[in-house]
Amino acid sequence: MEAPPPPAHTSKKRKFDRVDGQEPPGSSSAGDVAGLDFINTLPDAVLCTIISLLPTKDGGRTQAVSRRWRPLWRSAPLNIVADSTLSGQERKRVIYISKILAQHPGPALRLALPYIRERYYGKIECWLRSQTLTNLQELDLGFDVEGSLPSSLPLPSSLVLPPSALRFAPTLHVASFSCCRFPDLSAQSLNFPHLKELSMYRVTISELSASSLNLPHLKQLTLCRVTIPGDALHGMLTGCLSLESLLLKNNVGIRRLRISSPTLRSIGFSPAFRGEDATSFQELVIEDAPRLERLLPLYPDDGPRTIQIIRAPKLQVIGLLSDGISKLHIGTTFFQELTSISLTTTMHTMKVLVIDSIGPNLDSVIGFLRCFPCLERLYVISHLRKEVKNVQKYDPLDPIQCLELHLKNVVLRNYFGNRPDVNFAKFFVLNARVLDEMKFGVFSNCNEKWKSNQHRRLQLDNRASRDARFEFQSSFWSTFTNNKHTHDLAMADPFETTL
Repeated sequence: MEAPPPPAHTSKKRKFDRVDGQEPPGSSSAGDVAGLDFINTLPDAVLCTIISLLPTKDGGRTQAVSRRWRPLWRSAPLNIVADSTLSGQERKRVIYISKILAQHPGPALRLALPYIRERYYGKIECWLRSQTLTNLQELDLGFDVEGSLPSSLPLPSSLVLPPSALRFAPTLHVASFSCCRFPDLSAQSLNFPHLKELSMYRVTISELSASSLNLPHLKQLTLCRVTIPGDALHGMLTGCLSLESLLLKNNVGIRRLRISSPTLRSIGFSPAFRGEDATSFQELVIEDAPRLERLLPLYPDDGPRTIQIIRAPKLQVIGLLSDGISKLHIGTTFFQELTSISLTTTMHTMKVLVIDSIGPNLDSVIGFLRCFPCLERLYVISHLRKEVKNVQKYDPLDPIQCLELHLKNVVLRNYFGNRPDVNFAKFFVLNARVLDEMKFGVFSNCNEKWKSNQHRRLQLDNRASRDARFEFQSSFWSTFTNNKHTHDLAMADPFETTL
C-alpha cells in the first residue's frame, strides 16, 4: 500500500525550511519547482529595495512574514508617505510617523507630509530633526488649509516652513512645498563665528539671503501656494545646480522671474489666485536655458501677462497659450495677445503647440505656424466668444513649411461644427500635406447624420493628405489648463491624450 500524502502542515513546514535557504536533499525535481518561494531566494539587498518601494504601512508589515524578514525593514531605506494609505485618521497618522522614526535607524529615502494641519507644527519640527531622516532624498511638505481658508485669501503668517526642513538641502533630489511661507533664509544661513567687525552699506537682508540656499543635487522642485519673495526664489534657483523640472503654481510674492539654468528642461507655472496677491506674477523671462524643452503656462488667462524667451535653443513644447498672455517675445518675434506683430525669428526645434483660440482665430494660428516651421502637433481649444473674420488665405507661392513637410497631428477641442469651426478646420484638411490624424473633441451629440454632414462641409474627400484619418468623438468641455506632466520628462508630448 502506498504511503498517504503528508499532512498539509508538513508541506508548509518544508516550504518555510526552504525560506531559510536549506534546500532539502533530493528536492530539485521538476515536480517541486511549483512549491518553491522564489521571492525568498533573493538576496537581502534586493528584498530591502522591494520593501522601500512598498506603501509605508505594507513595508512595516513585512516584519511579520518570517524570521528572516523581521530585521529587513530596519535595513531598508525608509519611505514614509503620510496619506490615507497609512491611515484614514490624521491623529493616527501622526502617531504612526512618530513610532516609525523612533524605531527605524535610517537611512530615509522619502518623507511625504502633504496635508498636515497647523496644530501639529511642533510634531513636524521634531520629525524633521530626527537623525533617521539624515541624508533624506525626497521631501514633500505642506499644510492643510483648504478646509478652513478660502483659496482667495492669503496664508496666515504662522504657516512658516519649519526651518529644519532646509537642513536636507545638500542631499535632496526631489522637493515639494505647499501652503506655507518660506522662512527668512538669512537668519539660519549667515554664520560668522570669528567675525570681529562688519560694515554694511545699503544692503538688505533679502540680498544677503539670495544665494544662501544651495541644493546641488535637486532635480525636481515644486512650489504650490507658497509665499516667497521673487529675489529669494531667484537665489534658490541659482543654488539648484542639477534642476531639471520646476513647477511654480499659485505662489505669492513673485512679480518678475528671470530663469537662467544650464540644466532645466521643463517649467510649469501659474500666478497666485485672484485676490490673494496684489503684486501677482506679471513677467517670466527665459534668459538662458540651453536644455529647456517645455514651457507650460498652466492658467494663461490669469498670467503672467508677459513671457519673454531670449535663449532656449532646444525648446520643443509650449502651451497652453491664450490671449491672457498679452505680450509674448520669442527671440525678436513678437506676439500681442497671440497676434503676430513681427515675425523675424523662427524656432525650428518646436514640435508641440497648444493654443486657446477665440473664434477660432486662423490668422493668429498661422502666425505661430510660420514661427515654428517644424511643428508636428497642434492642439487648439476653440472659444466662440465672438466670431473672428479671418483674412489670410493659403498662398502656394508663399508656403508654410510645417504644413508642407511636418504637421502630422491636429486636435480641435470644444468643436461645435458651426461655420467658424468648420472654416478653421477645413484650412488644415485642405492644406496639411503630411497630416496623419485629425481629432475633433465635439461638445455635442455627434451622431452618424451629424458626422456625414461634417464630412461634406469639411471637404474630407479633397483632403491634402490622402492617408489622413479623421476622428469625431463626443467630449466634455476641455481647456488643457493645469497640465499634470511638468515633472514627467519621459513624455515627449505632455498633452497627448485621448478625446
